[in-house]
Amino acid sequence: MNRNKCFSVIGGDARSIEAANALFNSGYAVKVFAFNDKCSFKQGVIRSKTIQDATSDADYLLLPIPYSTNGESVNAPLYDNSLLLSTLFQHIKGFQTVFAGRIDESFHSDMNTKNISHYDYAKREEFAIYNAIPTAEGAIEIAFRECPFTLNGSRCLILGHGRIAKILRHMLTGLGAGVAVSARKISDLAWASSFGADAFSIYDLSKHIENYQIIFNTIPYCILTKDILAKAKQKPLIIDLASRPGGVDFEAAGQMNLKAIHALSLPGKVAPDTAGRIICDTVLNIISETEVKE
Repeated sequence: MNRNKCFSVIGGDARSIEAANALFNSGYAVKVFAFNDKCSFKQGVIRSKTIQDATSDADYLLLPIPYSTNGESVNAPLYDNSLLLSTLFQHIKGFQTVFAGRIDESFHSDMNTKNISHYDYAKREEFAIYNAIPTAEGAIEIAFRECPFTLNGSRCLILGHGRIAKILRHMLTGLGAGVAVSARKISDLAWASSFGADAFSIYDLSKHIENYQIIFNTIPYCILTKDILAKAKQKPLIIDLASRPGGVDFEAAGQMNLKAIHALSLPGKVAPDTAGRIICDTVLNIISETEVKE
């Protein structure tokens, strides 16, 4: 294998471990940093002892998704210490390319100031599509665990009809659940209806919410408000798949004795190996496309 190009994988959860192993299997030299001794990497992956060692001769830096949870340090839940973003940025060099998940304006600004090439792999379409599968499976696993009834024959409502919602609708239908979709776009409602789901406008949610036992939300703004939740007479289980702050008034749900679960980062929790390989494949796609353009 050609190990002339080197990746440095810095921080992250089990997804990052699998991504590092997958990159090594793909023929790259791989170094890792900000992982504890319990983390298992393939023989040949180099454990760097310092951030300077990790970045010194790496061609590519791979940061986790999200790259940070507090805007101050690298997201490194498997590391016994903390790695400040300011410290990391001091060691990134102009010839390197940085890949990270859910990049914000602050990250862009810091990288652009140093003229560092960087990419948000989480914004790639193939990444979003493939990650929708473990997200949907994870949501269904939560429903299996939390519901005192079978999904077969249950009445489920999906809010939104994006990538995750489409796959979730397909999986729930296969399990024999009655599935309805509520979305804003008429085209989304048409697609949902064409695949056999009941469909109605999100603006009519208050008229229909009482009919469902399980609600899956994929809309990234507060759609399940206090007023809407007050009309959920069947006390449905609510599984919120939207990124922070989510689409549910969780305080109101608690006051109404409604169980609302904010299920974040499900790919990393339910299928970290698959999710890690998706990260690897997406990053390699970006590199391949970049080399073609050059």
